[in-house]
Amino acid sequence: MDALRDADDMGVLLRGHLWVEAVLEYAARSKLERPDAIDWANARFEHKLALAEATGAADVSLARALKSFNRLRNKSAHELLFSIEVDQVKTMVGLTDDSTRTAIYRIADEQLKVARQLEQYKADGVEVEIDPEALPYLRVLTPTRSLLFAFVVCAVRSLAIAGALDVAFEAGARDPNSIVKKIDEEMDRLTGGLFRFPSGR
Repeated sequence: MDALRDADDMGVLLRGHLWVEAVLEYAARSKLERPDAIDWANARFEHKLALAEATGAADVSLARALKSFNRLRNKSAHELLFSIEVDQVKTMVGLTDDSTRTAIYRIADEQLKVARQLEQYKADGVEVEIDPEALPYLRVLTPTRSLLFAFVVCAVRSLAIAGALDVAFEAGARDPNSIVKKIDEEMDRLTGGLFRFPSGR
């Protein structure tokens, strides 16, 4: 997730789009009786999204937001001077349901807290020593980027859980602890731990 976390706005949009598309396919596949009947290699983002929505892997509000996300990505690919505005991202986030929207803003705010604190230190004339490895991350820490990043994280988690839940049930998990354990294992397998939930969830 470092590549996603350290990217600028456009990088988050493009890398995030790749993650979302991969997990859309995973979630849709997990819900289908014969997923290999679909030519996934030639399926476009919107087809995978339609399948995820049709199978219930993506709820209506997330699907609406992902359609908007896909439009942003397509504009970025076809407009030479395209730049992402925070209002575009806020509109997209506004299409999600209340709980997803709350989670997105919470994640974005946590990221921006660091930037705001550093700005305050600078305004107060306080010198702060910053780890050189953190500099690329801090350079791209903007409201637009943090909202995009948070949106991608929430979308990937939601879709991955939809698929992982089916995998857990197929594996015979029935009690809550074994279901959660199986979901965690599947999420780690799917994303390499990149979109792991905080341990205090």
